[in-house]
Amino acid sequence: MNSRALAPFCALGYFLSTCLSGSIRCCSCFLGLVVFAAITLSSCASQPIHIQKAPPEIKTQYFDKGMRPPESSPPEHNDCANTHWHYGFIPKVAFDLVLRERVNDGEEVVIKIKRIDLKLNLEVTMWLPEKASEDVIAHEKGHAAICLDAYKSAETYARAAAEPFVGKQIRAHGANFEATINRALTDVNQEMARKYREETVERANITGALYDKITITDHVASKVEQKIADAEIEYQRLLPELQTRRAEEERQLKRRRENFEKKQEERASGKNGPATTTDATESTKSTGSTSR
Repeated sequence: MNSRALAPFCALGYFLSTCLSGSIRCCSCFLGLVVFAAITLSSCASQPIHIQKAPPEIKTQYFDKGMRPPESSPPEHNDCANTHWHYGFIPKVAFDLVLRERVNDGEEVVIKIKRIDLKLNLEVTMWLPEKASEDVIAHEKGHAAICLDAYKSAETYARAAAEPFVGKQIRAHGANFEATINRALTDVNQEMARKYREETVERANITGALYDKITITDHVASKVEQKIADAEIEYQRLLPELQTRRAEEERQLKRRRENFEKKQEERASGKNGPATTTDATESTKSTGSTSR
């Protein structure tokens, strides 16, 4: 998905344009992209949650006017600087198979989550024209700083997203065993990714848009740090409203999930299946960008 919040710097003047639309697979997010892929592997586990957090990577790329790479900005903004950020979230879920049985239209399984391994990373790329002014460079560095602030507590956010699933039993139904297991794991991975994204990519996206708005008329390099602080304060002011909206979304998801699980239980026979241990890997990347 190509979604971006456009920052206020352009060769022909200053402007602000924020885009909040786009498409993603499996679930919705604010200026983000999530890609899921489940793979079953063998594993043994000790600690229930293990997190590997990679150091953030900050890169700068330069371009000539009229020769901008397609990944840096859409053609209509090829005179402008911008910054892209990518929050990586890769979980590997180990589980026991509690129940497996054939039903008329496929299979029913119940798995119990034993261990979750998480790999986290952040990549930030600043795209700058070769003759970018000091103010433009400082502004893009401000976006990078906002992303780094959201990444500081990434381990805490990831653990909070994973903890509710350790020891939890998940029921799923599918056409065959592999499809059913993948569906169960996808549900787990989607929910973990959603919670992690709220505290990282959504925070960076919203704070970055507020930062662009604040700097539209006052953008000198010497004031960047203060403008970042102002944007973060404004984000905290808006946070209760965001949390209320998220809570309502969670209630709706819970109701749908409970209705689905109730239908699944009605079809299940309750017989216990053989126990095994396996794990699944999902690759999740949430992205945002700003262009100016």
